[in-house]
Amino acid sequence: MFAKSSNPILIVLVSLFVLSLHNDAFAQEGPPQPENRSAFRGNVFNMLQQQPLPYDQEISVLKLLQSATSSATLIQVREEVKAHYHAKHDEIVYVIRGKGVMTVGHETRAINAGDVILMKRGVVHSVKNKTAQPLVALSIMSPPFDGEDRIFVE
Repeated sequence: MFAKSSNPILIVLVSLFVLSLHNDAFAQEGPPQPENRSAFRGNVFNMLQQQPLPYDQEISVLKLLQSATSSATLIQVREEVKAHYHAKHDEIVYVIRGKGVMTVGHETRAINAGDVILMKRGVVHSVKNKTAQPLVALSIMSPPFDGEDRIFVE
């Protein structure tokens, strides 16, 4: 599912809220546990300046935040992310910078900075960068992504 918004921050925040409501079963029981770090992670544009995608690397993934019900990562893509799906995770992607072509299920569209895309669990998706600079996106997954649930397809 593809969507455009004039207020992308609102879309991301609402998406996180909806995912947390949807995944109550994954929440920990008992009182909240103290956080190991501040709720304020920082400015993603400063992070991109400090940690650009190395020239010999295709993809960079920087873990930003994690809660009991979701996780957020900053992703940089030089050329493409091959077709894959997540069996146990829903994913919302917000394009921060760049242009590309994304396929979700049987739907393929051009994507640009400001676009928001939903990949439900089990749906095959891929992206190809169409610029010389890395495509940059915020990926929000629920439940929290552990790095294991990425199943590539031909």
